[in-house]
Amino acid sequence: MELLKKHIFILFFFLPFLLVAQEKNLVVHQLKSSPLTVANFSANAYSKDKNPIYFESDNAKSKTGRLIVNLNTLEQSDIRLSWQNNTKQKMKTAWFARLQYRLSTEDKWQDVLDHKGRPIVYQSTYKRLLKSFSNVLLPAECENKEFVQISWLVSTNGNKQKSPEVVFKNIEIESSYDKYFGEKATVTVVDNQEKGNNVSAIVFNNIALPTTFPQEQGIVIFGDKIRDSITLEIDGANKDYFTLSTYSLSEDLLKNGKYVSILYKPTKEGRHKANLRINTAKLEKPINIQLEGSAATNKDWDKNYLPKEEESSAVYEYYIPVFSESNYQLKMNLDTEAWVYAKYEWCRDNKVLFTMHDTIKRNEYCVALSSPNEANTLRIKLIASKKFEIKDSFFGKPKAKTMIHSGLWSDASNWQDASLPVMEDYVVIEKGVNAEVDQDVACSELILSDSATVAIQADKMFYVASDIIYKKKAFFKVRQSLLPGKWNYISSPINQAYAAIFSKENENNDLWLMQYNTGKMSKVGDYWSEYITNPKFVLEPGRGYAVYTHEPLQVEYEGLLCSSNIVVPLLSTTEDRWNLIGNPYTAPLSSKRLYQDIKGRVQGNTIMLFDAETKVYNPVVVDPKEELMIPSSQSFFVEALPSVNDIVLKRSAQYIPSTTKASQHNHNYLSLTVSKGKDIQYALLGMDDKASYAFDSYDCHKLFGINEEMPEIYLSDGKDDYSVNVFPSYPAIYDIGLYIGKPSKVQLHLNNTSVLPEDVMTFIEDTQEQEFHDVRYQCSLDVFLQRGETERYRIHILKASALSELNNHSGIYLWQDKGRALIYCDMTNDLQEIIITDKKKNTETHKTYIAFEVNQTHLDKGVYYIDLLVNGQWIKGLELSIK
Repeated sequence: MELLKKHIFILFFFLPFLLVAQEKNLVVHQLKSSPLTVANFSANAYSKDKNPIYFESDNAKSKTGRLIVNLNTLEQSDIRLSWQNNTKQKMKTAWFARLQYRLSTEDKWQDVLDHKGRPIVYQSTYKRLLKSFSNVLLPAECENKEFVQISWLVSTNGNKQKSPEVVFKNIEIESSYDKYFGEKATVTVVDNQEKGNNVSAIVFNNIALPTTFPQEQGIVIFGDKIRDSITLEIDGANKDYFTLSTYSLSEDLLKNGKYVSILYKPTKEGRHKANLRINTAKLEKPINIQLEGSAATNKDWDKNYLPKEEESSAVYEYYIPVFSESNYQLKMNLDTEAWVYAKYEWCRDNKVLFTMHDTIKRNEYCVALSSPNEANTLRIKLIASKKFEIKDSFFGKPKAKTMIHSGLWSDASNWQDASLPVMEDYVVIEKGVNAEVDQDVACSELILSDSATVAIQADKMFYVASDIIYKKKAFFKVRQSLLPGKWNYISSPINQAYAAIFSKENENNDLWLMQYNTGKMSKVGDYWSEYITNPKFVLEPGRGYAVYTHEPLQVEYEGLLCSSNIVVPLLSTTEDRWNLIGNPYTAPLSSKRLYQDIKGRVQGNTIMLFDAETKVYNPVVVDPKEELMIPSSQSFFVEALPSVNDIVLKRSAQYIPSTTKASQHNHNYLSLTVSKGKDIQYALLGMDDKASYAFDSYDCHKLFGINEEMPEIYLSDGKDDYSVNVFPSYPAIYDIGLYIGKPSKVQLHLNNTSVLPEDVMTFIEDTQEQEFHDVRYQCSLDVFLQRGETERYRIHILKASALSELNNHSGIYLWQDKGRALIYCDMTNDLQEIIITDKKKNTETHKTYIAFEVNQTHLDKGVYYIDLLVNGQWIKGLELSIK
């Protein structure tokens, strides 16, 4: 009786979720409504005409046949089965339950296969074996279907003995909602967002061992119709030499493309290969990207790779191993009067990457050569019309400038040839030599021999174009001066720096160290951490920190310089999206070179640089034409986009010293500044026809300074305040927001107006005095600010009306703002009279135009016609909507 009640309960449980299938009126279970669950299946309790699960016998006596389940899988994916099988009694006969499926009652049954391609079968044994099957996945073709049948084929091995009766227990069929209704997922992997070339293989450089920092290459992954996440996995014989910046990507990170870095750091010589496998649910097949790198032991820097020639010949050929992206020098003395043709082929094994040609016209030949990315071999071929001899030949690293005595870098007597290195030079610091960098330094490559040190004085640039090679016990010392009585926003130039360095020089100095915790509110209501007091706290490379010292303090970092590529995670919460990022290098970063890693990755492509003197943040829009420098070891704020979760800092983005000047001028942006004495803070406003009203993804929220005596400036749309904005068309009208902690007299300026087209005019309106100031003649306004916030001033950026009657060059500006019709003429033409016609009421307002003023008329909302008397001629029917 209890068993009967249980079966009745299960039957009623199914009823709300049953459908009658179109095929042969079968009862079907809808998986989108609920899982299908059966604790103990009994053929007597489940009938074909009332249940979606039943047994069809092909031999009632031997009890062979099929246990069948009818399913509706619309909007469902990942259909998973779990169950248990056993036999009721011990039998010598082997019996089987084989899992199969079909999509129609007319189709043939097909086996469900496991991940190794084997049928899923229960086989009985002499003993009563209980076997569990968990999360068996049905093929993808069973998903999002109106009708699917699954079954267990119950059969014997041919023996005619009575069946032991295969028992089915704890049957459970589950699925997941598929918001894309069975459509395939797509994943695209490109080299970068600009070029968008598909990636099938990544070849790393041929590098020297031991390597201090790993080689890094990046890919950008886009995904569409992603259900859960994308997984990334590296396998293969040399998988331990390759690592990823992340191994899982969520769906929301893939809309704008997700940057993933792959690092290659071998520990032994040879060629190393692995496979990057990218997969996700409903992807037709995994994406496989072949990874390859190679390494060799670093040779002595003065090794000659050319053999000593003993015979003359008309053709010479050399095959020379090289490291990728390295500088070399070829020198030789040719005993010939004929010209010699030289061909250089940079190769990756037998694949030619780059070819160079030269004609040698002198007996003494010397040329600098730089190997390209991926190269591991150089083929040199010299051909002349007749035989010639080669003497004193050399191919290897360029002759190094070697520092042989400890002391100042600027002291030529400390260098082997008594001359200081320049940017193109390859520099070696001899064993045990301690170099004191007392001037800005630039060189091509650098080798620190055993126990050699380089100490960089505060505020001195140390720029290395390519590799830094460290021998045993070699390291850098980087000094940094912190200003007293001010917050200093710093970043560590060393890979592993501890907070203890700030109290090392003066333990009695009252010093505060904090980090910015995005979205984690502190006790005082901001997102700064408590003061960091743990001396073993590690400063992360690429992160910014705030340090306040009451006395002048010189900090000394010791260790290896930060690696050439640093991936810095960006955080974004509903409360806060600001991240404090730091320049981790001993040379400034060029925002022009940083652009490719900033573009589309931070709000407004804008960084906020802190001015330690004025104690304010100033916005800088990073674009390809920008030459702004981000000072060495200084931090800056960026606002993270919700869809992006990291930014990449590269040593290759360092400022190139050969460039004459850098500036903080923002290309194609108007600079709206407020100043007090020499202190300045500014907001930016630019035109971009791809923008939308009023503030959009091009924009950057304001970020205030901390100086009460220095006014803050921002642009307001009435709801939000911003330090950067772009507008798509003219007119562009915004309130200028000003805030100051103490009453003071300041000046308001609009700069960089040269970027505006010839027929564009800008006014700053004093809404309190109802005055318009033409910035062409009055670019600076003296303003007295009371304590607090004001939006007294309003900026109008206007484009002249194109009037065919005046050959389109009218000089007449007609616009509306806050219920006003506004008209101005710049005297290109003579505007004399204005008639405003109310289109709805059919009434006219006649006005005499007042020269040199913005003429304004307050009107109700509606559409009006404007007639203008210009040069004695009426121009009629100009339409203006008052909103």
